[in-house]
Order: sequence, then C-alpha cells, then structure tokens
Amino acid sequence: MKKIIIFGVKNVELRRNIAFFLDEDYAIVGCSDGHYKYDILNELTYIPPEELPNHDFDYILITVFSSAAQAEIRRSLQGLGISAEKILRPTIFLRRGAEKTYPDLVEHIKSNYQGQSGLILGLSYSANGICEKDLSRPFFNCSWSGLDMYYNVRLCEYMQDYGLLANVEVILNVFPYYYFDYDMSKSRANFELGSLFPIRQLNDWHHYRDVPGAYEYVENIRIFGSKISQFYRAPKWTLSSFEVFGGADGSFVLDPLWFTDYRDTTEELADLFLHNLLRMKEKGKYSYIVVPPFYLRALDYASKCAFQKKKEKFYRILSNIETKAGEIKIFDFSDVFDGRRELFCDLTHLNCTGASEFTKLLNREILGS
Repeated sequence: MKKIIIFGVKNVELRRNIAFFLDEDYAIVGCSDGHYKYDILNELTYIPPEELPNHDFDYILITVFSSAAQAEIRRSLQGLGISAEKILRPTIFLRRGAEKTYPDLVEHIKSNYQGQSGLILGLSYSANGICEKDLSRPFFNCSWSGLDMYYNVRLCEYMQDYGLLANVEVILNVFPYYYFDYDMSKSRANFELGSLFPIRQLNDWHHYRDVPGAYEYVENIRIFGSKISQFYRAPKWTLSSFEVFGGADGSFVLDPLWFTDYRDTTEELADLFLHNLLRMKEKGKYSYIVVPPFYLRALDYASKCAFQKKKEKFYRILSNIETKAGEIKIFDFSDVFDGRRELFCDLTHLNCTGASEFTKLLNREILGS
C-alpha cells in the first residue's frame, strides 16, 4: 500500500476527486498546509510542513489550482529535502480531463474480441477511415487515434500472451510514411493531453523518462486511472464526420513530423516491426502494409517535397526489413483518392463517405484475393 499526504487542506473539489478516484493500492495517511494548522475538511492527521521529512510516505499531492502556488509549494517542499519525484500535482484533475473520454484499449480487447480472423493495427487513419464491419471477412480493429507502432505491437503481443491470436490469419498494418519516425512517448504534449491513457493497463510508458515532466502524468494515471476508467466507461468510438475538406489546393503545410527524421526512433521501430513480422509469420499469419489515402493536391510545394522524402525513406526501411523477413506485401493507396476532395474531412483523414469508399477498395484489392 502506497502512502499519500495531501498538501493544501482547503480545496474541496480536488480533495473529493482524489479521495473518490484513488486506486485501491494507495491510501491518504495525512495532510499538511502552509497556512492552516489543521484539516478543515476531513479531520485527517495534520503534519506541520517542517515535520514532513520525518514521516513515511510515497507521494505528496499538491491540492491547489494556481500554477504559481503549485510552484511555490514545490520549492518549499524541496527546500525541506523532499525528493522532487515524491511531489506531484493531481494533473489528471487540473485540466478538462480528456482521460474521461478515452477508452481502455486493453479492456476493449478483452470485452469485444470475438475470434475475428483479421486484425487491423494503426492510428487514426484506420481507426476512423476503415468500416471494419463492412469488410468482406471479420476484422477486429485495434487502431486508435495517435497510437504509434510501438503500442500497436504491444497490444498485438498482449493478445498473443492471452491466447487471442489463434484465429487471426490476416493483419492489416495501416502505416503512414512517417510511422517509423513517430514515438508518442517522446512528446510531452501527449502526456499533457492524456494520449497514453488508453494503453494504461499495459503499464508500459516506453521512453517517458526521457521527457521532462512526463513522470508526473504517468504517476497520475497509475494512481487514478483505474477508477476513472471504471467510472466513466468511455467506449472506443469512431469519429463520424461527413464534413468535406475546404482548404485551397496547394496551400497547406504538413505537420512538423513530416519534415523531421529521428534516427534512434527509426532504428528501434524498424527492429520492432521486423521481430513482430517474423513472429506472426512463424505462426502462419499474413501481415500486409496498407498506406492510407491523403488529399495531396492541398499540399504546398515544401510539403510535397517532405511527403516524397518520407515515402522514399519508408520504402528504404521496408526494403531493408525484407532482406531479413522475406517479401512484404505493400498496398500503397496514398494517392488513390487524390483530387477527390469530397472523400476527405481534412488534409490527411477520410470522412464517412471516404471511409466507405476506402473499405470497398480494401475488399476489392486485398481481401478479394
């Protein structure tokens, strides 16, 4: 049982959230405050700030909303000799709480996988751009918005460890060209937005230690994530949009990721994909790579160059992998809908009409054979 001390006795909203959503492996053992000399809300054991270093605890939670007050409390506690990693803000309750709207992907697999013979891995392009129920054979979609290759493979490994891949014969890996450069655990913004919350049951935060401040967000998920998921029970939804992309052709710039190369990430993910490919091949499962459609006419000149450069790098990586794993079947649909604006809701994502058309294309070009 991990022990928590509350610092700041007055904020009833934060304290009630903390008490209600606190995981069973944690317990509040006392409180402290820089102004009050007792607990005005719950009559918890009060510990004067100067005596905190003499007490046994795992974390101090700072229960104030003001960022200036949070910083001052943190400086004061560290001045008493308390380790920075023991001082946490309840970040999960300081924002609008996007975690409340996110599904638990592991729980989704446990509850909804029904032995489908096909598996879809990827991120938003396949989470929202494929109507798996309309595919010509049963598919289960593991994709989720922003999910990188590492966590898709980890979900695949989870299914294998629990005997859930026995019926799977075909895996569609829906990869954009930049996918070997993308590591969601190296972006502070992903921790601030709670983007890793859906994979919390894996308890694998990959490179979070390399990201300043990420530790605090991860500890919040560990402390409160289970009960937040259980209480809100957010489903794995699909973005349903009939909006048509309205941007002018030749005027849009791709996201910065398209313009940047990350050698360490590329090497790690290429090796990871190779090993997963070999593991699935050994078990008799066909793995295909599917490059999703983009509305290329909207790109400005610099973005078109970056897009082409990423494409060339993508194929070089796959060519190197093929030397070790054998032929990889690639279905590249990046330009298949180029010029068909009515199928896109934004520069890189299909709308509902586009998703329906893309699903028909997958049936015809891949599953039909």
